[in-house]
Amino acid sequence: QRPYSWTVDQTSELIDDLYDFYISDTNEDYFLGSIVLIKEESSPSSEVIDGQQRLTTLTIIFAALASMIEESKRKDMILQYILEPGNPYEDLEPKPRLTLRERDRAFFEKYVYTLDFETLLGLDTETLDNEAQQNIQLNSNYVIEKLNHQFENYEELDKFIAFLLKHC
Repeated sequence: QRPYSWTVDQTSELIDDLYDFYISDTNEDYFLGSIVLIKEESSPSSEVIDGQQRLTTLTIIFAALASMIEESKRKDMILQYILEPGNPYEDLEPKPRLTLRERDRAFFEKYVYTLDFETLLGLDTETLDNEAQQNIQLNSNYVIEKLNHQFENYEELDKFIAFLLKHC
C-alpha cells in the first residue's frame, strides 16, 4: 500500500464538506467517493486499491470523535466502526478495520486506534520516521482543532456523529 500522503489541505476539504453538508440539514446522503478493493476468496481481508487516503482520514476523524465523547459511549457508538470488537467465543481478537502499510502500522495503532491524541500531538514532528507519520500527526491535530471549534457541546457533537453514520 501507498504511504499516507494526504495533507491538511485535503483533510480540511473533506471535513469542511462533511460539516457544510451536515449544517445544510438535508435528509439526503453524502457520497464519500468510490473505493476499489481486491479480495481473495480464501481471505476475509481485502486490499484497498483506491480510496485508502480517504479511509485513513475518515478513521482519524472517527477516532478523534471517539476521543471527544463520553467514554461510556465510545465502544458501542463509534469504536466499532474503526475497530473490529473480536469475539472470544470464536477466538477472534479485536483488530483494526483498516491496516496501514507495515512502516506506519504500529504508529497508527499506537496513537490513533488507542485515541492517544495528546501524546501524538505532543511529539516533535521532525523526529517522526517519515512523511506519512507527519501527515497522520498534522491531520489529527487539524481534525481535533476543527471539531473542537465547530462543536462546543456533546449534544451537537452527537448529532454530527449520527449524521456521519446515517448519511455518509
